[in-house]
Amino acid sequence: MATPIKTHSLLAVLLLLAALFTLSAAAEKNRRFSNEIIVRTVTNLKTTADVDRLVALCHQYRIATITVAFKQDEDDEIPSGYLFYPSKIAPVAAGYAKFDLLQYLITAAHAKKIRIKAWIPQFHDQVAYKKNDSWRMMVYREGKIVPFAKNSSEYFVNPLHPDLQRYELSIIKEIVTRYNVDGVVLDWIRFNDYNMDLSDRTRQHYSKAFGYDPVTIDFSTENAKRIQWNHYRMDALASYIQRVKQTIRTIRPAVTLDAFILSPAWKELAQDPRRFARSLDSISPMCYYDDWNYPVDWIYGKRSDAILPLVRQKVSAKTIIPVFDTDWDRNVYQKIFAHLDNIHTISWFHYGKWTSREIGRIYDYSALDN
Repeated sequence: MATPIKTHSLLAVLLLLAALFTLSAAAEKNRRFSNEIIVRTVTNLKTTADVDRLVALCHQYRIATITVAFKQDEDDEIPSGYLFYPSKIAPVAAGYAKFDLLQYLITAAHAKKIRIKAWIPQFHDQVAYKKNDSWRMMVYREGKIVPFAKNSSEYFVNPLHPDLQRYELSIIKEIVTRYNVDGVVLDWIRFNDYNMDLSDRTRQHYSKAFGYDPVTIDFSTENAKRIQWNHYRMDALASYIQRVKQTIRTIRPAVTLDAFILSPAWKELAQDPRRFARSLDSISPMCYYDDWNYPVDWIYGKRSDAILPLVRQKVSAKTIIPVFDTDWDRNVYQKIFAHLDNIHTISWFHYGKWTSREIGRIYDYSALDN
């Protein structure tokens, strides 16, 4: 039988633990932001042990969603356009053809109540670029029309080509049919400048619709023809995103659709959120202010090109999930978070391997102003 002293000691310990649990629960309830992380598969997930480690860290640090690459985005370790699952459509990255690591991730994450979004880049795709010459993005440069491949490392394909669209849509359809993902996030849904796409097919269709060859446009200045041309491209991208939404809805109606976008101030990209916001459940502006040598208030400030106010103006009440890097100073996040009205979720991008250090910092940062 326990003595009164031991009984009282045990009671005190239990009360202390209960108080700590209550405080912890209150802190989680009051945490301002829900966190998502963006995972480059080629860097982070090669074995089941990698998956187990990542899911355990996300569970430990209350990461709500893992946005994971089902399709390669850059031309670094492997070419853009390679897939990370056993596909019947496009080439599969080495190590992902026999064992379905992404299915293993989905199962493990869902067991911990962590959502999975499929990150699927679109019109930056070396595989598609080399698969069909007519799919290549064509650019007017120094009096010639040539394929756009920046430094032989950015392989853009033509968003206006219907066969290329069907190819990219077929990959989305395959992923959503095969996997019980919670969402899809599109990326690289844009052009890179005003003077593209100028393929023969696009020029013919545009000339028929508007009565002049787009190659005759002065792309170097703001003028009526350039504006008309850009609206044509904006409408085409918006129409494509709507087709993506319809494709997903016919297969898994509950799957959400999001898109990573750059600043709407960069009109040459023809990426106008106002035109395609209705097709999205949320939208994710990439707020990498230091990548473009902007001051931090480019994210939230009163300047005319501030990305979050500009996106909000374009999409009204649509859910905005800003994307931040993980390597900024603590005081930078404090400045940003002080201006994030009506933002409830943050998406975090880390180019390298996610570690306990990176994910732990996110967890700390999301409570900075509480």
